[in-house]
Amino acid sequence: MVVDTSALLAVFFNEKFGPWVIDQLQTHASDLSMSTVNYAELLILVRDRQPKAFSEVGEAIQSSSIRLVPPSAHHAEIAASARLRYPLNLGDCFAYALAKEENSPLLTLDRDFRRTDVSPIIPR
Repeated sequence: MVVDTSALLAVFFNEKFGPWVIDQLQTHASDLSMSTVNYAELLILVRDRQPKAFSEVGEAIQSSSIRLVPPSAHHAEIAASARLRYPLNLGDCFAYALAKEENSPLLTLDRDFRRTDVSPIIPR
């Protein structure tokens, strides 16, 4: 399962769907991946909103079972195509690209992924 930035933000900022995301992460702990583009996006947003939590978030991700995947040229091509087809931002395009490449569902809170051709895991 590919993890989108929005899912981890809900956990780190104690948002409404944070507990649901934690359950999903625990259920799929042996098969989690995340683009390093989304990891950077997560760190930027955490540092912007809660600077003191920056190192804690980095340590939590580094010690988790989430496999961090650097973007390849192929990911960039998939992401560019996605940006032209769907209402996704740059970070979302790389989450999409990783999900496409790995033929994996995408754990997200971003409902825009419902308009794509990946399988989003979104709370109801």
